[in-house]
Amino acid sequence: MDKGADEMIQMIIQYEIKQNLLGQYLEAIKRISAMLPEFEAKMFSCRLSGEKNVFIESFFVPTEAHYHAIKKMRLSRGHSVFGILDQYIPGGLDRIGFLAIKQNR
Repeated sequence: MDKGADEMIQMIIQYEIKQNLLGQYLEAIKRISAMLPEFEAKMFSCRLSGEKNVFIESFFVPTEAHYHAIKKMRLSRGHSVFGILDQYIPGGLDRIGFLAIKQNR
């Protein structure tokens, strides 16, 4: 049996948002969460961390390839939806932190 079929990848993304752009960010995150299922992402959540204006997104993707593809898109300033965050994050998209955790199904 294929070992990969028994695993999912939890993708965790963390970043800070500029205080004066929180309203626009909240609108952008609605668009992002609506788009993620197109990439087989499930169980999306976004929450404020214990640090001021630091947000943590979490969702599950079926494979490591999905993780790498979404990470690449999330770092693309030219992407029509994900690229919007560049202006909201101090230091831009390069300041996003990514983590992948393999989960057994």
